[in-house]
Amino acid sequence: MVKKLFLLIFIILVLFPAASEPKKYATIDFVGDVSLADNWAVGWRYDARKKKVLGILSQDIVDIMTKSDFMVVNSEFAVSRRGKPMEGKKYTFLAKPERLNIYHEMGVDLALLANNHVYDYGEEAFLDMFDAFDKAGIPYIGAGHNLEEAMKPYNVVINGYKFAILNGSRAEKYRLTPGATDTTPGIFLCYDTANMVNAIKKAKEENDFVIAVIHFGRELDHALEKEQVASARLYIDSGADMVVGHHAHVLHGVEFYKDKPIIYNLGNFIFNADTVDTAIFEVRLDADGNMEYYIIPAIQDEVYTLLAGPEDKVRIINDINSWSINAYLDSDGRMLKK
Repeated sequence: MVKKLFLLIFIILVLFPAASEPKKYATIDFVGDVSLADNWAVGWRYDARKKKVLGILSQDIVDIMTKSDFMVVNSEFAVSRRGKPMEGKKYTFLAKPERLNIYHEMGVDLALLANNHVYDYGEEAFLDMFDAFDKAGIPYIGAGHNLEEAMKPYNVVINGYKFAILNGSRAEKYRLTPGATDTTPGIFLCYDTANMVNAIKKAKEENDFVIAVIHFGRELDHALEKEQVASARLYIDSGADMVVGHHAHVLHGVEFYKDKPIIYNLGNFIFNADTVDTAIFEVRLDADGNMEYYIIPAIQDEVYTLLAGPEDKVRIINDINSWSINAYLDSDGRMLKK
């Protein structure tokens, strides 16, 4: 009888494990533009330096990414062994499918594809990219075989709370990257904000928190575009709990709008050979659903990204504060209301 009782308890524990205790806080991290292209700066240096991911990212950066409870990157390159460079584009980026293994080394949990480089090598390569991500076991959003797929959010439970993450693009002055339609593949375009607004409203009905990540802003300019500010605030009005941006290749300021954070641009993360300031945006979520927001300053230099040293950290925080609206970063990078 006692043996049967122990056996029953064992079966119950295996089939119905106790829910894990919430953490004091869980982290959700976002970085900006990433290119692992073989025909660009990062791919061949990764190979030449023979240190795997530590050839392009410092150990302290990798530690933050791999220890994060949920890590999100903007994946800005096509993935295929086929295709031709798109006519009319000055820069086109293509990586072989094996490059996606680097995302595992980086601790990536979600790749964002709504940007102006995933279609650089045409439709064949674009469709190959989906297969490559699926085979690599890396979830993605922001692009698809049709509009329904491209608009689909990624749903995840973090520290006991349901999150929906949406990804759209309004990046190109001259629109070369096709937007998905009901019957054709492409990315989730949000020049017209209606689809993103509707997607946010629907996601909010089914989740505790909604995050909209938008590829927008004027390249190489720290000043915000009028449409960038208006659309980010509209997405908050529609139910988003935060808006995170990238595309400009430089950092922008931050804002609290209706007590919700807007991170206007995270710049390059590991993208090219330029020396530029960059950052990791980290959300710290406690067991009661409260959030704190941190900007972790970093520098991309000679195709190697590392945490900013003390002087550079102060400089980057001061720069972000000078560009920000209704918000500032303290000396630790914590985002606070003015």
